[in-house]
Amino acid sequence: MADGWNISWELDVGSFTDVGRVRQRNEDSAKVCSAPPIYAVADGMGGHRAGDRASRIAVDAVYEFLLTASDQGEGPDEDTFRGAYRVANRRIIEDASGRPDRLGMGTTLTTLVLSDEEYWIGHVGDSRALRVRNGNIEQITDDHSIVAAQVREGGMTEEEARIHPMRHVLSRCMGCEPDPAVDVYHGKVFPGDVFVLASDGLTGPLLPEVIAETVSGAPDSDTASRLLVERARADDGSDNITAVVVACRAG
Repeated sequence: MADGWNISWELDVGSFTDVGRVRQRNEDSAKVCSAPPIYAVADGMGGHRAGDRASRIAVDAVYEFLLTASDQGEGPDEDTFRGAYRVANRRIIEDASGRPDRLGMGTTLTTLVLSDEEYWIGHVGDSRALRVRNGNIEQITDDHSIVAAQVREGGMTEEEARIHPMRHVLSRCMGCEPDPAVDVYHGKVFPGDVFVLASDGLTGPLLPEVIAETVSGAPDSDTASRLLVERARADDGSDNITAVVVACRAG
C-alpha cells in the first residue's frame, strides 16, 4: 500500500469488458489498482481507432497523477481530482493535435478513489458511478448528456430518455474543450457498500434494480462484473460494455 492513502476495508474487486454484438472494436478502457485503491472507466469516441486511444490516455493519465499524489501524501480531495483531470484532458488534446485520423477524439472518464472510510469520485461524461448499499442502488454521478439534462429539468421522463435517439450525445467530455468542468463527489463508505463504475453500454440496457440484484446475488466482484456485462450484451449489445465492481468488506 502506498504511504499516502490507507483504507479501512478489505476490498473485493472485479472488472470485465466486452466489445458488444455490433461494434468492430472496443473503445472502452478501465483501470484497476487496489494499492492504492484507484479505479477508472472511460468510454471513448472519435475517428478511426481514436476513441480507444482517447479512453486509454484518460485512464492512464488520471491513474498516474493520483498515484503520484498518494505517494506524496497529498489528497484525495477536489484539487487533486481536478488536477488529474486537467492533465488527462491536456494529453488527449495534445495527442490529437495535427492528426486528422484523431479528429474529434474524446472520452468520458469516471474515477473512484477509496481512502480511510471515504470515497472520492471524479466524473466527466455519461459513464456512471453507482453504489449498492443493503440491496438498494443509487446513481452517484450525473450524466453529462443533452437528454439527461432534460430529465433533470423535468422536460423528459427516465423512460423517455432511455429510448431517445439523442441519448448518447454528450454535453461534456474529456478532450473536447480546453478545460472541462469536473464533478467531484465525496462521502462515507460503510461495510457492505459495493461501487459499480460502468460505461453506458451497460447502464443503458440494464435497469438500476437489475444491476443491484446482479451485484447483490453474485458470490464475488469478478462474477458480478462478468454477469453485468453478459446481461447487458444479451439485452442490447449495440455498444461496448464495461463494468468495474468494488465491494468494501469489513476488515
